[in-house]
Amino acid sequence: MALTSFLNVNGYDFPAPLNGFTYTISTTVNAGRNSNNAVTGQRVGRDIYKLGPLEWVDLEPETWQMMLKAIEPFYVPVTFEDFRTGKPITITMYPGDRTGQPLKVNELTFLVEKYKSCKFNLIDAGRE
Repeated sequence: MALTSFLNVNGYDFPAPLNGFTYTISTTVNAGRNSNNAVTGQRVGRDIYKLGPLEWVDLEPETWQMMLKAIEPFYVPVTFEDFRTGKPITITMYPGDRTGQPLKVNELTFLVEKYKSCKFNLIDAGRE
């Protein structure tokens, strides 16, 4: 499987986000610590990924609308580089809050012509 863009969400190629976004990998355990403060739990399932905050600047409304359409089904396949292996990975994710900050609004139609900033997170659904 090859990458077609930095991030492919539900079949849509997204532009690269601003520098500064982070990959997060979380490992879930099923218990806490004993009286000696030693971990007593066991790893549960596989590691969970979170991508974000993903932020884009100066987006045209059509691009932002395409991106929002891509995450509309809530659970979506997302392909990105697994930074642990340097190879593409596809997992089911869901979006966090979506934020769009208008930069320019048309004075006649009052519709947004350009977004200053658009952002959201993608969170692993743990379904694979």
